[in-house]
Amino acid sequence: MSASNVVKVNILGQEYVIRTSADPAYIKEVAAYMNEKMDELIASGIDANSQQLKIAVLAGMNITDELFAQKESQKKLIDTVEAKTIAITEFVENKINELEPKE
Repeated sequence: MSASNVVKVNILGQEYVIRTSADPAYIKEVAAYMNEKMDELIASGIDANSQQLKIAVLAGMNITDELFAQKESQKKLIDTVEAKTIAITEFVENKINELEPKE
């Protein structure tokens, strides 16, 4: 880790002190996102006072699901770009071969 920042964040009513080399604004954004996910679960009917661990685990599962879905979407996009790049390369090579004088 390079330069270390100490950032205080509040997640589900609990204050956490985080030592990190990341930008403090980024850490606060991450904490806000985590809070948002936990608030969604509380709004669904889970009792925030008696089930904090359950809320944290379920929020972690939801965020992990989002991550996996994004990775899959990114992989599909990369596969599409690679396939089109190959097709374009083959097309250009074929056109060049057509234009070259035959011996």
